[in-house]
Amino acid sequence: MVSSIDEGYNILFCNVGVMVKGEPLMRVACFDPFCGVAGNMVLGALIDAGAEVPQLEHMLRKLPIKGEWDLELTNTSRKGLRGLLVTVNTADVSPHRTLSNIRDMISSSDLPDSVKTSSISAFRRLAAAEAHVHGLPIEEVHFHETGAVDAIIDIVGSFCALHMLGVERVYSSPVATGTGTISCAHGILPVPAPATAHLLRNIPVSPSGISAELATPTGAVILLEAVSSWEEVPPAMTVLSSGMGAGSADLDRPNLLRASICETSGINTPWSHDTCLQITTVMDDIDMRTWPEVSAGILDAGAYDCYVGNCIGRKGRPALLMTVLCTVPMRDRVIEQVFRSTPTLGMRVLEMPRAILDRDFISVVTEWGPVNVKVGYLAGEPINAEPEYSNCVSLASDNSIETARVITAARAAALDVLLSGKDSD
Repeated sequence: MVSSIDEGYNILFCNVGVMVKGEPLMRVACFDPFCGVAGNMVLGALIDAGAEVPQLEHMLRKLPIKGEWDLELTNTSRKGLRGLLVTVNTADVSPHRTLSNIRDMISSSDLPDSVKTSSISAFRRLAAAEAHVHGLPIEEVHFHETGAVDAIIDIVGSFCALHMLGVERVYSSPVATGTGTISCAHGILPVPAPATAHLLRNIPVSPSGISAELATPTGAVILLEAVSSWEEVPPAMTVLSSGMGAGSADLDRPNLLRASICETSGINTPWSHDTCLQITTVMDDIDMRTWPEVSAGILDAGAYDCYVGNCIGRKGRPALLMTVLCTVPMRDRVIEQVFRSTPTLGMRVLEMPRAILDRDFISVVTEWGPVNVKVGYLAGEPINAEPEYSNCVSLASDNSIETARVITAARAAALDVLLSGKDSD
């Protein structure tokens, strides 16, 4: 159950399907851990920046966690600045979990592949750090605080939120670590704790002079896994929303982590960009004799590409991986057609960027008749020309010749037109 909180989150609106000439859009997240980082601070900042709580909780419920848990969200104040404090309430009494336990829990879930990959990798980094600190093989490490349900929810939830927000790249400023000592399951230890210090190797940090543990292993490993480059300066961008995740303690400085969700145009390119949906499903029981009708029906429903490739499915069976591309407005029509025309019971739907050449059609004359040719342009220069296959097949049939001869002649005629600058017929 999600606790009630004040409304007013900055909700993100995606410009899906909008063609942008020369400016590839990229969604990025920028973290400012000026007062450290903890797992619940990352999750709180991303929720405050626009990750919708019902959808987030729905995703997290896919984890096979025994026992009840819920998210408690509280708008709080840290030195006069508002922040969102996330608390995971649970009666978890499970023994200390191992990497294998957590890996099985995450991999068996129905979470998106990118979330599972990042989450498992984060816990592997945690296990490697603990193994280094204790001198143990990685599979013998028992997570203490970092293996509890609240830590699992913080880590997996943060990657779910990044996925929900469409983040493709993550940046971060230096991490404040704090000073002094802390008390944990292993006794009194210096700040940062040994595992945290190991995780933060080769990462810009700021001790800050505050006598507290500002950077926790959970928070550090989320940033370590998510951040693309610690030394790279973020490009020019437009801030779409920002959020503040609050830490549990009230310190001498605002105990907050800021996350900004931005959109950057990257570099100018001589091609166009838009966003499409990629629909994929694996089938080991489709009758391939029906494929021409299946693909034709999906294309008629509004898809602009539909193809299959061989793969190995469940139980080692040979299978087909079907990929369908369409625009967002055509999503429901295309998905319905896939369900109606194939034996699949489910499919994955991903939003994907596309890079697209400007294109045009010209008509060229061959000795057997006219042929339509599709021409692709890069920065105004024609770089490829492909005759319409069905047009070539028809001419070849009418003239009792091989289709390859018509294709070759059409390409030669197109090349002559494009290089000479002559008008096409």
